[in-house]
Amino acid sequence: MHQWRVPQNNQSRSAKDPYGRDRRKAPLESGRTRRSQICNPYMQDPPDPLLVMIISDLHPHTIVEEPGFVQLFQSIKYNCPTANVILSELQTLFLKTTGFVQDHLERVHNVTLTCEAWKTRASKTYMTTSCHLIDDGWTRKSLVLETTPLPEDYEPSNVVVQLLRIAKNWRIEKKIKVVVTNVDRMEKEMEKCGWEHIACFAKELDDVFKITLIVSSDWRELVQRCCDIAEYFSQNVEAQSQLKKAQSKCHLSSYNLVECKADKWISSLQMLETIEAQREAISEVLIKASKVDLLLSEHEHNNINKAILCLRALQCTLTAKTAKQYSLLSDIIPQVEEIKNKLTELQQSQNEFAKELELRFFGHFYEIIKNDWLTLSTALDLRYRDIVLSDKDKTTHIKNKIICEMDGDHEGLFRQPKLFKKPDNFEEALNRYLKKCMLPKHLDPLAVWNFSKDEDLDLSEVARKYLTVVSTAVPGDVVSDMEKAKLVAGRRSSLDPEHLNMMLFLNGNSSYLREQRSCFSHNLLEKLSI
Repeated sequence: MHQWRVPQNNQSRSAKDPYGRDRRKAPLESGRTRRSQICNPYMQDPPDPLLVMIISDLHPHTIVEEPGFVQLFQSIKYNCPTANVILSELQTLFLKTTGFVQDHLERVHNVTLTCEAWKTRASKTYMTTSCHLIDDGWTRKSLVLETTPLPEDYEPSNVVVQLLRIAKNWRIEKKIKVVVTNVDRMEKEMEKCGWEHIACFAKELDDVFKITLIVSSDWRELVQRCCDIAEYFSQNVEAQSQLKKAQSKCHLSSYNLVECKADKWISSLQMLETIEAQREAISEVLIKASKVDLLLSEHEHNNINKAILCLRALQCTLTAKTAKQYSLLSDIIPQVEEIKNKLTELQQSQNEFAKELELRFFGHFYEIIKNDWLTLSTALDLRYRDIVLSDKDKTTHIKNKIICEMDGDHEGLFRQPKLFKKPDNFEEALNRYLKKCMLPKHLDPLAVWNFSKDEDLDLSEVARKYLTVVSTAVPGDVVSDMEKAKLVAGRRSSLDPEHLNMMLFLNGNSSYLREQRSCFSHNLLEKLSI
């Protein structure tokens, strides 16, 4: 009898799985079984739904032994597995997924690393390193590699040491051109490795917001007063109870105020929005509690609304482009231009915060157009190509740079360069691309390069190199959705440090699990149709 699950340690396993279900199935046609094994070299069946739930929601594996969970399984007549069984299954899946990731990395020439440094609730620092690539079918893939601890007072050199070790372990040292991080002062350390460092765009926006508050005392004081209000209600149980009553009396939504430190624009935006939405209820509670020092004036409320409009301009621009995937590096220049235009429009309605924010924004991103990685990636993205080619001098530099890369990197870009005919005139290939019509912003820019014309393969490989780079150290939904960011931060902080790397690795590569389930379902339908 064929078994759906691969035996562990080359030993046969019981006909019953840990959940009491029969593993044995009727054999498939031998040819189909072999094809299935070829398509799924690391796993012949999908992971159990329970494992998928634990991985996707970042639950500790010991959840299966909690009383409520055991009772749920008993109510649906399932034999609840032990934590040790779940851990063993997770470890097996981890090893198989590692093979899948390594296989993808070996098939490409260029990869981009992203490194996110983050802290747990216990103030321990970790860095999660992910890898981004474009495969032979011009499909973007983002794969988590490792999560490793950092010293409490870590330096950029500590981060680079870990990145070098990870690159060596995954055999991608020579494939890395760019590393995107949310860590400060990384440029010099990255140069020593021969890597280009690009600061996480989400962190850059936070920096602009913080600088604006530092240099603008009036706005800093306003935001701090809002922080004080949110902190008062967060730490005072009686005030929270009174706020609920006042919300009901004023027919307002019943939810708590958002507490923040005014160090991130997205959390500050949500804090300001909740305070303004709950304005009437908050005032009633503060007056009854004789906390008149926390009451905001009409002028302050007007300024809160001005700040909200400015920060929403950032949110709308990012949300429109990020979705759940990592945003491309080529998105940054268009996003910067769009944000600047919106802030300029807001100034026409006497929005003083828009003026302050635009000044810091312009100063922070003034040099952005001079970065070759940003300009070339934008030029090779057919949605935004003409944005960076509007200036004749810049166009000449960009064209010369692309042609130089087509000529100089020909042997290095292809794994089997002899299979392709090297064109006599690189400029002709580039001009063919420059004559193409621009793409709508919602379309995939990679599809343009998925062709088989030999004369343009050099240019397409240059495009692959630049379009592999992403703009943030975290996915787009975490950048633009504070609730999602808080959920991820809370759940990964609750994981056992011993298993943290394994769980974040499986969670970050969960698309592989979905692919396996889809392929498995397809094979099962084939079997049933025999």
